[in-house]
Amino acid sequence: MVDLSRYREPKPRRLRLALWRALNATLFPLLPAGGRRWLLRAFGAHVGQSLFYRSVRVYAPWNLRVGNLSCVGPSVELYCKAPISLGDNTVVSQGAYLCTATHDLASPTMALRTAPIVVGNGCWVAARAAILPGVTLGDGAVAGLGAVVTRPVPPLAVVAGNPARPVKTRVIRTEP
Repeated sequence: MVDLSRYREPKPRRLRLALWRALNATLFPLLPAGGRRWLLRAFGAHVGQSLFYRSVRVYAPWNLRVGNLSCVGPSVELYCKAPISLGDNTVVSQGAYLCTATHDLASPTMALRTAPIVVGNGCWVAARAAILPGVTLGDGAVAGLGAVVTRPVPPLAVVAGNPARPVKTRVIRTEP
């Protein structure tokens, strides 16, 4: 049987996390785009010239890496108890949820389990999609609207549904 009285979760950087959560909820939305990047970097994120909307929520910025020319849209939640990496030219649309933590359902204490998320270059995580722990989206991959991505996605694959399944391969035109 499950006994949560014995549940223990390491909480490193507790004070730093509390300060970040307060600033993410209050100051972060008030800052211009450059200020939001600066604040993320001040808390250990590795962030290129990318855009973070005011309503983005980041759990632990020291576990976040974002390349250049990427966009993290409104109401996106990046729950990075383990590392989250977003490549260059990648879009994470409104309401998407990237979560690096879960619980071991076989454990009597439902022990915490974490695994990184990697989203490659030129990817699109569409609105309200959920990317679960341990998932890698290959370069150019797309997670469709509301997709629940539980497994790695190959480069240029388009996945949709719950659980997400491949629906097509992305073909990128060359502009004249």
